[in-house]
Amino acid sequence: MSNTIDLNLGGEGNTMDSLSFHWTVAFKDGTDLIQFNEDGTENKFRLVKNRLNELTYFYLYNKDLSKIFTVDLLNGLIIYNNRLPNDNREKKDNVRLIFFRRHRKYLNQEYKEVGANMWYILAFQYNDKLGNNRKITLQIDKDGNFIIGDN
Repeated sequence: MSNTIDLNLGGEGNTMDSLSFHWTVAFKDGTDLIQFNEDGTENKFRLVKNRLNELTYFYLYNKDLSKIFTVDLLNGLIIYNNRLPNDNREKKDNVRLIFFRRHRKYLNQEYKEVGANMWYILAFQYNDKLGNNRKITLQIDKDGNFIIGDN
């Protein structure tokens, strides 16, 4: 099982140019899947969803790899640049990944777009020792600033 990211984001005008962050996943069988291949083609997140029960790690990172968010699905932890922003090491069962992007477009009175924001929601859900369903969530902006919450 690899815990490293090997990334080549070359190419202009492809889908990856509009995203601030990209993902890579590691599976229990030691294979990895990256969002964008070297030729710029995209692996859709559906491929990850089809193997959710096999995930070990989910990485979300910016282009220069200066901001790396890791969801450790084996231990139920979120790690930012090798640090734990929320050191909740209680026993977690049935750890499940949550990941999506949220887009907000701002329109003027003529319904023309005058701005837009994108946030990445990175989280995991689990059952605590009492069997309660809990969730740890990061909301990440395009610059890598984040808000963490749990419930």
